[in-house]
Amino acid sequence: MNDLASSKLELAQLDERYALRKNVTKLGVLFILYDLVFMHITRQIFVYLYYSFSVKSFNFNPIVINEFIKSKTDVITSTTFQMSFSCFVILLSLVLVIITARLMGIRVLSSVKVNKQNIRLGLMVYPIGLLVNTVLTSVTSIITKLFKESGTTIPTADFSVDKASAAAIIMTILYLVVIAPISEEIVFRGLILNTLSPFSKKNAVILSAILFALMHKNIPQAVGAFVIGIIFATVDIKANSIVPSIVMHSLNNMLPCLININASLKSTAITIIYNFLVYAIVLFGITFIVLKGRQLLSLKDVANAENTALSNRKKRIEIFLNPIILIYIVILVYSLIANIIAAN
Repeated sequence: MNDLASSKLELAQLDERYALRKNVTKLGVLFILYDLVFMHITRQIFVYLYYSFSVKSFNFNPIVINEFIKSKTDVITSTTFQMSFSCFVILLSLVLVIITARLMGIRVLSSVKVNKQNIRLGLMVYPIGLLVNTVLTSVTSIITKLFKESGTTIPTADFSVDKASAAAIIMTILYLVVIAPISEEIVFRGLILNTLSPFSKKNAVILSAILFALMHKNIPQAVGAFVIGIIFATVDIKANSIVPSIVMHSLNNMLPCLININASLKSTAITIIYNFLVYAIVLFGITFIVLKGRQLLSLKDVANAENTALSNRKKRIEIFLNPIILIYIVILVYSLIANIIAAN
C-alpha cells in the first residue's frame, strides 16, 4: 500500500513539475516577446504612421524616414509627442501580448474583475503603498545623491513636462495615471499571477515583483517597484483580481504626475495640495499598517490552503531557474547596467 501511495505521489510530482515548467516557459517567452519584439515593432509602426500622416505619402524606405525624423527634432522631443508615442507603443504591445497569450492558452483578461469591493480594497491599501514608496524614495534619493557627489550618475526616469500646454498635460496624465498602470498590471501582475498562482502564490508574488522592478531599468525606480510590487501582488492574490493593484498603481503615479506638471506650471496651489495629500495619506497609511496591515498583506492563509505535490524548494527551482526566465532577467539587468554606463 505504501509503494502504491509513493508511486502516485511521484506521478503527481512529475505531472506538476511538467505543467509548472511549461507555464513558466510560456511566461518567459511572452515577456521576451512583449519587451523586445512587440515594443520594437510598435515603435517602428508609430514612426512610420507619423511620417505617413505628416507628408501624406507612403514610403517604406528607412533612410528617407530616418532623415525626416531627424528634421523634426523639436517635435519628437516634446512632451506631447513622447507621451503620445509611449501611449501608442504600450497599448499596441499590450494587445499583441494578450492575443499571443490567448493563443498559448492563457486568458490574461480573466484577472480583471471590476467590482466595488476590489476598487475599495485598492483604495484602502494604497496609503500603505504610498508610505513604503515615500520612505524608499527618500532613501534612494540620498544614495543617488551620494553617488553623484562621488562622480557616478545613477539615471532615473524623467516624465517632466517641458511646456505647460494642455495637450502635454493631458497626454502625461493619460499615460502615467491611466494607460501605464492598466497595461503594466495586466502584464506583470495578471499574466504572472494567472499562470503561477495555481502552483505557488508566494513564488508568483516574488517573480512578479522582480520582473516589475527590473522592467523599469533604473535602480531608484526598481527598488521601490520591487517592494510595491510585492504589496500589489499580495493584495491581488487575496482579491483574486488585479483591479486593486490597478487602482493603487494609478494613484501611486498620480502624485509624481502632479509634481512633474507643476514643475512647468509653478503653481503654489498645486504644491500645497500635493503636500497636504502626501502627509494625509502617509499618516493614514501608518495607522492602517498598525490596525490591518498584517491581515491584508499576509499570504499565510492562502499558502496553507495550497494542495500541491511539489515541495516549495522544487517549485522555486522550476520558476526562478527556468532558462527562458533567466534569459529575460539577464536582458533586463544588462539594460539597467547599460543605462548607468550611458549616463556616465
